[in-house]
Amino acid sequence: MPALRLIVHADDFGLSEAIDDGIVEAHDRGIVTSASIMANGPAFPHAVALARARPALDVGLHLTLTELEPLTRGSRALVDSANHMPRHAVQFAARYLTGRIPLVEVRRELEAQIRRALDAGLCLSHLDGHQHVQVLPGVARVVVELARAYGIRAVRCPAERVRLFMLRDAARLCRLAEQLAVGTAALLSPLRELKRVDAFVGFFHGGRLTEENLMALLGALPSRGTVELMCHPGRDDPGSAFNAWGYRWSAETAALTSPSVRELLERRGIELISYRDV
Repeated sequence: MPALRLIVHADDFGLSEAIDDGIVEAHDRGIVTSASIMANGPAFPHAVALARARPALDVGLHLTLTELEPLTRGSRALVDSANHMPRHAVQFAARYLTGRIPLVEVRRELEAQIRRALDAGLCLSHLDGHQHVQVLPGVARVVVELARAYGIRAVRCPAERVRLFMLRDAARLCRLAEQLAVGTAALLSPLRELKRVDAFVGFFHGGRLTEENLMALLGALPSRGTVELMCHPGRDDPGSAFNAWGYRWSAETAALTSPSVRELLERRGIELISYRDV
């Protein structure tokens, strides 16, 4: 068995058709092995159809408590006047941690997302969270309980180790601070009770995983264990409201389908796996 096993994981499956198409391209022609689907995403049916046509593509659920509309109705706690959840995890956390979003409503929404994915015929291997909301106190316990209730064995624990190159980019120090906060919360949470990988990378370069950044990350991976690499492939969509994120979806797709990247994996003897293998 190779000493190092790597899950290359695409987030935001179901957010838009352009993103979905980039994800399956990075799977069909590149190194992506897993993706997590957004059950309340605008392109959820499109993503389901693409996943069904690709049995080798491992699918998990991207639990979502921000930006999109919830599946559940009847409570105003999760949404604003336009029926959208908080725009960012920081806003969600501020409302949730001050008691303005009851945990019972969080549980109801997350369970509805799991049930919708399962009702669509998907076999979910793992759970993770949009903007990593799954690491929040209380929410993490709900995620563990729902995973066990629905027979989902694994969860993402997004604790990325700080590396020297991250300290050299002054413009990304805010991102580094977010990385430390998310990672610390994850390591202290009940998520540790579920199956997880030995190491996680990709938060620091989230949305900006160019070929250069990807090659550097792969070159710095440990020599042993199981690692998850988070990525965000997609295709350009000039009219998308999600362009405000500043993500470079098409650049990530190009990086993930690069022959040079594939050659580096082969040279290092890295085995590509999915969450099914954890």
